[in-house]
Amino acid sequence: MNNNMNTTVFIGTLALLQLICLWAGRRASKNIHNKEDYFLAGKEVRFFPLLMTFVATQIGGGLVLGAAEEAYQFGWTVLLYPLGACLGFLMLAMGVGKRLARFPVSTVAQLFETVYQSPLLKKVASGLSIISLFMILMAQVIASHKFMVSLGMDNTILFLGFWGIVIVYTVMGGLKAVVSIDIIQALFFIAVFGFGFGYIIYTGTFNISDVVSGGWSSQVFDFNTSKLSGWLLMPLLFMVVEQDMAQRCFAARSPRIVSRAAAYAALCTIVVCMIPVFFGILGKQLGLEVTQGSSVFMDVVQTLTNPAIAAVVGCAVLMAVLSTAISLLNAVSSNLSQDFDFDAMKGEGSVQVSKQITAGIGLLAVAGSYYSGQIVDLLIQSYELSVYCLFVPVLAALFKERGNASSAWFAFIFGGAAFIFTRFITFEMLPKEVFCLAVSFVGFGIAESRVRFASSTS
Repeated sequence: MNNNMNTTVFIGTLALLQLICLWAGRRASKNIHNKEDYFLAGKEVRFFPLLMTFVATQIGGGLVLGAAEEAYQFGWTVLLYPLGACLGFLMLAMGVGKRLARFPVSTVAQLFETVYQSPLLKKVASGLSIISLFMILMAQVIASHKFMVSLGMDNTILFLGFWGIVIVYTVMGGLKAVVSIDIIQALFFIAVFGFGFGYIIYTGTFNISDVVSGGWSSQVFDFNTSKLSGWLLMPLLFMVVEQDMAQRCFAARSPRIVSRAAAYAALCTIVVCMIPVFFGILGKQLGLEVTQGSSVFMDVVQTLTNPAIAAVVGCAVLMAVLSTAISLLNAVSSNLSQDFDFDAMKGEGSVQVSKQITAGIGLLAVAGSYYSGQIVDLLIQSYELSVYCLFVPVLAALFKERGNASSAWFAFIFGGAAFIFTRFITFEMLPKEVFCLAVSFVGFGIAESRVRFASSTS
């Protein structure tokens, strides 16, 4: 056992990966001529790139570092969190992704103008999406900081310089660059996590069956049932209203490719995410004391592998965090650039302005990351308000060629009111997520009934 990490291997591997990503971003930037190229990759994304960018977008700080931390406390029940994302992928695969891909839009918020004929609601929905995605982006930056601390690299200059490079290659080529970089990062972290897991199983002195069965032990792990519905429902439902995921559906070469890529992404996600959950459970059963500010995942890896392997796994963790972060960065920029009537976005320099907006968002996220908190909890909170307000009208828009603006507004307002209500009132028998969604559905139904009643009496 060795608790150290080979700093030379880590820095060398990280530098090589960053150079490759810079090259990919620069290469993608050569074919950017307009906003559709920058934010939708020319609507030419094929199956394998779409699969990899789906996986890379979802497997980030929450599903690696955050899941390991939660598994250290709650055991195998934490699998409900990645399972929520997998069910979201299956929802896309079963038809929702196809329907999204058929719309002539580039953001989810634009559905409110296309289907409900409400430019104001489009802007309100876009603003809410921006807030949610920005919070998740900030959570990824926090995750990267926790990662560096766990490796003894709590250096502000290094941290800021590293994120500066990330912002540069994200800005370069828009979604084309993001997809290209996602392929590189996803293949790297999948291969390394698989190798690290195999190495620990092969060389470990523990019994794997004891770890698997022990992950359900109430004597070792707590079972916080209040978190279960949030872990499962929020990632599942957020998949429908999430701009970075919808952006990929809009950018796909065909609706059929979306369905196939989403189905395979569900399988990849659950398989990969079982590894950090396993490591979290293993760390608890081995009695590892995780110091404040460090990472359970990395503490287990450093304890059970050698310094060189720990360094490469550390790079893989960082690549998983970055792959989600760059997708979110591009998605927030997409909302800001395309959902609001900025004069600068109407001329020939719109791509350049989009790049400036992307860079500004990245810098703001890094500055805001000095907020500390539990990664998964921060992600769940950022999901909630968007899901409660937007899920019902967005889902309805996928099945209606023309909707009623009042129905969308009622669903939005009722969902938001329920969210505020549950901040002060708790329910013993009904999860707050189910309650808030039900209230939003009721609001939508009330408005629909009013419209039908008015049309039948006219």
